[in-house]
Amino acid sequence: MHQPALPRCGEPADPLAATGGPLLVTASFPAVAERSGGAFTGTVTVEAGAHPVSGVVSPEADVYVTRGGTVVATPLVKDLLGVPLDILPGATQTLGATGSLRACAAAGHPSPDDALPPGAYDVYAVVAVTDDAGGTTVSTGGPWSLTVV
Repeated sequence: MHQPALPRCGEPADPLAATGGPLLVTASFPAVAERSGGAFTGTVTVEAGAHPVSGVVSPEADVYVTRGGTVVATPLVKDLLGVPLDILPGATQTLGATGSLRACAAAGHPSPDDALPPGAYDVYAVVAVTDDAGGTTVSTGGPWSLTVV
C-alpha cells in the first residue's frame, strides 16, 4: 500500500512530489487564476497501472497549492458521498478538482484565509482509494503550474 504522510500547511511538499500509488494521476487546471475568486477548478484523471483498482473515492480529488516547495493552501473541506472506482489496467476515470486560493494557517502566518499573493505556484492532486477491507491507498500527481493574478 502506498500511504505517504500528506503534508500540512507550512510543511514541505516533498510527499506530494513523490508521485506514486496504484493510480497514475494527471490533471487539467487553468494556467492562471484570479485570487479574488477564492478557488479554481479543474479535472483529475486517474489511470490504473499494471493491476485493476477497485474501491471508493471522493468525486473530487484533494488539491494542494505550494510555493517554493512549501504547502500554502490545503484541500477545501468537502461534504461528499464516495463514488465507486473500478478500473482495469490502462482504463481511466475522471474526477472533479477544486483548489483553494486562500492561504492556510501555519506557524508564523497570522492571517489564515487571506487570498494568496499574486505569483507563481505549483498544484498537486491527491486521490485516496478505500478498498472493501477498509484499507486506503493514496496516489499523487503534479506539479502543475498556476499563476495567481
